[in-house]
Amino acid sequence: MNGYIARIFTSFIDVPNEIATAVYFSGCSLRCKGCHNKHFWKKENGTLMSDDQIMQKINNPLTSHVAFLGGEPTDQIEFLLHMCKRVQNETEKKIALYSGREFEVLPKELLDYPEFIVCGPYRQDLHQTGFPASSNQRIFKKKDQLWTN
Repeated sequence: MNGYIARIFTSFIDVPNEIATAVYFSGCSLRCKGCHNKHFWKKENGTLMSDDQIMQKINNPLTSHVAFLGGEPTDQIEFLLHMCKRVQNETEKKIALYSGREFEVLPKELLDYPEFIVCGPYRQDLHQTGFPASSNQRIFKKKDQLWTN
């Protein structure tokens, strides 16, 4: 299976207190005003990559997590679900997700995979220093299959 990916790198900031492989999806239908990843809005600005190519980069022994970001990862929902399943079944890494969509509208099937979700659109008028980037964004953590924020 293939998906459009903008970049993949080792991240020290996308999962607090953890080292993650950050997988940036390209393509975003939300297009938040003030977005710092505008160059990821067009899916074609990424590279069409196979799940095997991505898994090679995810298998970094230094990382404990995989963070799916964008762009908007849920715009490629079938590919995102496929990658979540592969990460869960083939690695011991935990999954984090950043989405501009609200938690309540994320597909229920998707919620089976991440342990950490930052959700909600970036709002330039609510920008804050620190984490998350705007005060309307919410952080959800899963423990014992229950989500809390």
